[in-house]
Amino acid sequence: MNPNNGVSDAENLRVSQLGILQLSSTEWLVRDPALPDGDPVALMGAIEQIGGVYGVTKLGVLNTRWFYSSFDRARASFLVPGAPEPPATFGPTERVSSRVTD
Repeated sequence: MNPNNGVSDAENLRVSQLGILQLSSTEWLVRDPALPDGDPVALMGAIEQIGGVYGVTKLGVLNTRWFYSSFDRARASFLVPGAPEPPATFGPTERVSSRVTD
């Protein structure tokens, strides 16, 4: 394992195999290139640059957004099974939760 948030070296090599479609200068769709282009199941989620961080929304975990310090880490997060545990919350919580990673 390397220190990149639990992403193994083998997973780092597979990052380049993700299908990344840039929608704008701050938004990208992430898809599984092993599935046909027209297959909606191929869509894995989205990355959005917000200031100096990159927010990740994964389909299937829609009420949660993870934040990463770099685009590479955000992209690699699609290869890590499961999701990091949320930090403890203080005070009132909202319907949509955020998880900070890095």
